[in-house]
Amino acid sequence: KGQTSEAIRTLMGLQAKTARVIRDGEELDIPLEEVQTGDLIFVRAGEKVPVDGEIIEGNTTVDESMLTGESMPVTKGIGDT
Repeated sequence: KGQTSEAIRTLMGLQAKTARVIRDGEELDIPLEEVQTGDLIFVRAGEKVPVDGEIIEGNTTVDESMLTGESMPVTKGIGDT
């Protein structure tokens, strides 16, 4: 039980604490709790993706290993989630 609790704490520590949103043409770093449905989130290269969403511009590779167990990054583009 102790190892499970420690593993959960470790996973929680990997989660982003803030999100960079675009509101009224301005970039704002806000706590995750303040992200609203419909917000545009801007993620720079190397940053953690803070919330679920759909890519509306650009493309990237995403490390989904914590979600899927797949060790190889997954390519994502417009329309992907």
